[in-house]
Amino acid sequence: MNILKKVFCILLLATLTLSLRAQDSALESSTTDWTFGLGFGKRCNFMKITELASGIDGDKEMRGGGLFSLFAYKETADGGKAIRPQITFISRGAKYANLTSKSWTEASYCVDAKYIDFRLPLIMNLGTYRSGGIQPYFYLAPIMGMASGGEISLTEAKEGGKSVSADVSKSNLASWYVGAGAALGVKYNLELNDARLYLGFECMYDYGITNTYGKKEKDGDINDIANIVNYTDYSLDGKRKFSGLEFQVVVGVPLTVFKRKTKQPTPPPTVEEQPVVEADTVAVEEKPCFDLDEINEMIANGEDVRGKTICAVNNTINFDFGSAKIKPESYPYLDKLALTLKSTGANIKVNGHTDNKGTEAYNLKLSRDRAKSVVEYLEKQGIERDKLSSEGFGPNRPISDNATEEGRAMNRRVEFEILRETDNN
Repeated sequence: MNILKKVFCILLLATLTLSLRAQDSALESSTTDWTFGLGFGKRCNFMKITELASGIDGDKEMRGGGLFSLFAYKETADGGKAIRPQITFISRGAKYANLTSKSWTEASYCVDAKYIDFRLPLIMNLGTYRSGGIQPYFYLAPIMGMASGGEISLTEAKEGGKSVSADVSKSNLASWYVGAGAALGVKYNLELNDARLYLGFECMYDYGITNTYGKKEKDGDINDIANIVNYTDYSLDGKRKFSGLEFQVVVGVPLTVFKRKTKQPTPPPTVEEQPVVEADTVAVEEKPCFDLDEINEMIANGEDVRGKTICAVNNTINFDFGSAKIKPESYPYLDKLALTLKSTGANIKVNGHTDNKGTEAYNLKLSRDRAKSVVEYLEKQGIERDKLSSEGFGPNRPISDNATEEGRAMNRRVEFEILRETDNN
């Protein structure tokens, strides 16, 4: 037991450290909003008393109770880690049945203590986030509980038997409880109004580290078993430990799901002065961006496409969430693109862009990494490496309004500049 206690103490300290580090990381580089939620479920309580008392024997029995949690939840930018500070309302304790002493016969000693727990889980999400998908996770959490009520009782089972009880505030319960939790869970992810919600189910084991006997009993001022049993030879040298197994359903909802989308005011129409164009000239406005089919049509018509840019928008090139890994459904488009780019014989610059969710530093790195991934893929399709270059601009060159999901989807894009010879320098 001493070894197990040391292991859990080490885990507790490590979890506190990692939780705080994860919190800093989440606040600095997260692309997700804070999610608030609640949990409810069932707890199975266990209690172990060592050296109960000389001459007193009994049978341990598990007791159950409900639990209710309120929490906040935030993921790191890559979605792999999360923190979930929470307050949980539970009961701890259990029962010793069939106790026999000089004054009592077949009595039950029962501890039913109410606690308010403060927990800080460090969550590791497994797999990749996908809306409408199921994602497993696990966590470790330091636990600090504050006793808020309850009672300790002794009752004889026989009809008309004696029964006494004492409030925990006047008995042998320590005010604070320290423990460590380990949990496995699974959650269902979904999106609503551009906000990420989830519904989860988890199972956690709560291991009690501290001795729950209070100072009063240790000093011998109040000893509930000795007093209510009236057993003068009683002395308590052991420890009482609580533990429990919890089953909980959790629901997380970002506050942004309740926000109304602000309607953008329609600007008043403006009348632009038309330029005077000579009869034998035609004003042609150069498009800043073309799709792949337009470029292929120009090549088929013998037009020079050097100096033009191909924009891959509307999810033509997709990546895993918070990652530079290209999704397989993007391969057909990239294969077709590679054939077109090879036919030009020109140098190609791949530019990565993101929306404005998250910090600028995070998005700049993500856009660079994604552009490099595309370069590596094009190289595998036969384009010479010295003809390829890349750059990431993060959220700094939007082509649409980042205030809407449609606009952000347009801004999450990859561009391909077909360079002129003068641009190569």
